Amino acid sequence: MLVLFLTGQSYSNSITDILEEYREKSELSKKTKLESEGHLIIFTREDLEKMQAYTLEDVLKIIRFFILQKNMLGENVIAYATMYPINNTTIRLYINDHEVSSVYRRTPFPIWGEIPLDFVDHIEIYQGESAIRFNNETAGLIIKLYTKPPERENGGYLGTFLSSRKGYGINSYYGKELDDHTSFFVYTGKNSIRWKKYRNEYKDIRQEISNFFTYTYFRYKDLVFEYSGMYKDADLFRGFSYRGAPDKDDFTGRHNYISLTSKHLDDRSLKLILFYDDIKSYTYQESFTPLNFIIVSNPTEYVKGYENSTYEKRYGIEVYKNFSRPNNELFLGLKYQRSWYKIDEIRYGGISLFTQNSENLYSIFVENSYYFSPENMLIAGIKYDRYERKKQFRDINGLTARVGIILFSNHFISFKSFASVYYTPPVFLEIVTQPSLRKQRNKIWTSEITFKGKNQKFGIVGGYAITKNQIVLNPVTLAYYNENTTLRYKFISFDYSIKAGKNTKIILNYFLADTNFDDVELGPDQGGHIKLFYTRNRFDLYTGLVYRKGYSVSTYRIKDGYDLTTALTFHIDDSKEISIKGDNLLNKALKTPTLIDNFKYSTVDRRFTIIFKWFF
Repeated sequence: MLVLFLTGQSYSNSITDILEEYREKSELSKKTKLESEGHLIIFTREDLEKMQAYTLEDVLKIIRFFILQKNMLGENVIAYATMYPINNTTIRLYINDHEVSSVYRRTPFPIWGEIPLDFVDHIEIYQGESAIRFNNETAGLIIKLYTKPPERENGGYLGTFLSSRKGYGINSYYGKELDDHTSFFVYTGKNSIRWKKYRNEYKDIRQEISNFFTYTYFRYKDLVFEYSGMYKDADLFRGFSYRGAPDKDDFTGRHNYISLTSKHLDDRSLKLILFYDDIKSYTYQESFTPLNFIIVSNPTEYVKGYENSTYEKRYGIEVYKNFSRPNNELFLGLKYQRSWYKIDEIRYGGISLFTQNSENLYSIFVENSYYFSPENMLIAGIKYDRYERKKQFRDINGLTARVGIILFSNHFISFKSFASVYYTPPVFLEIVTQPSLRKQRNKIWTSEITFKGKNQKFGIVGGYAITKNQIVLNPVTLAYYNENTTLRYKFISFDYSIKAGKNTKIILNYFLADTNFDDVELGPDQGGHIKLFYTRNRFDLYTGLVYRKGYSVSTYRIKDGYDLTTALTFHIDDSKEISIKGDNLLNKALKTPTLIDNFKYSTVDRRFTIIFKWFF
């Protein structure tokens, strides 16, 4: 008894350590992440829960090398550091293996920008251009949302929130494993988000967004069916009004998709994916004020208002085959995708238009990984794409080539480096303004080195990119063109994390970016963040400070941005918890200028939110 008493405490600590190690190793991200596809940032389920990350923008604002801002329509836009937040066509958002983006603008954020995260297990973010293995269209940033597996849930959830700006939300899901071969997961949620009131010249501006989201997953043996729908109703914020804001405006959008994934052969090394997307949106802006008008493009006109109805669809098939040997892995992929859009725009006092077009995309790729040891590898891949477009739009042939090396010399140091040659095709939004647009030609080199201690980690990520024929928007004509001057883009980031015991984790980041266009400032060139995670008894505390450096644009100065977020969670019991969260507590988050007038606004307003969650 004396021996048991003396060793009891150390035995208890040992069991706690073992359970913590088991929990970390069993995280789903350990199975889904692909180190070979870029420089990886992971938000685990535990991170998201402690952050009380309710919508995707709670995560996007933290990503290094990128700036989350809202454009004049109130849409979330992720811009490269130093650049202005216009339509970014190189961001890819996935729900599991399905990419969600529009056909015409080739961006997910007008509809999916405020997608809730209650149904998400973890998030993987891949940086470093042109990952080949995902078989996606050209991407500078890949965001993968992995849903909660029903086998791990085996129960239900109900969550709700109320915010100080009269926002609210309610979400629920239920997942269950029926037997060894069958499982399902169903999620549905609705939220309403309000921003503070701004004054621009004579006009009060306040944006309200309502979202309804649903997701269904069903698995039988090696066959997986998924359906998801995102429905959005919103004001258009500043809009395209010449002065102030439109007197009346509205946006409604919906995006539904289904996908069917099956695995074949004895080793399940052959994967087949079928998918179909259906997208509809309606945009309306009108001004009744004398001497004011709405600015529209293609062709550029100054009108009293307009109504735009856009219908898009996309369907296709993807096939993947994996050949594995003890020291080598060969991955092959094929893809066919047909996309189509139709636009019907009525302009009040202008030229109404009707346009439609389509494209066929054919892709084939091969990527090979040779392993010196289980964790050290050489990677080489090549991908060929062909876009066949209708009418006067030219067809595009594109080749992407990529090589890389990953070295884990010991448990203390690791290194990875990639070099890519790739292209960026003009999308429909761009080529309707200039049918002769050429594709961008890009080269990029990136490297990452990480030093690990028992409870600490320090890493450096950096790179250098060269872009020729850069596709740029002319702010006067609102038409796109190919820039003659070659863009040279440099970036570096420093990351440090430390675990102080089992209950405290601190993460620090600082990054810098620079271009050869030294006389032009359109966005922050430096930024960083500090994140603190702390647990004590039944309490979880998260505090995050996001910094973005200020800059000068046109005739005025944008001040440094400091976005402070704090979330405190109390676990009532094993199945219920209540949280209070504060966003932009200092009221000093980075502001965005419109470039039309002197109007500036924050992406995130100061607000307080109470959140309740019940697991059953």
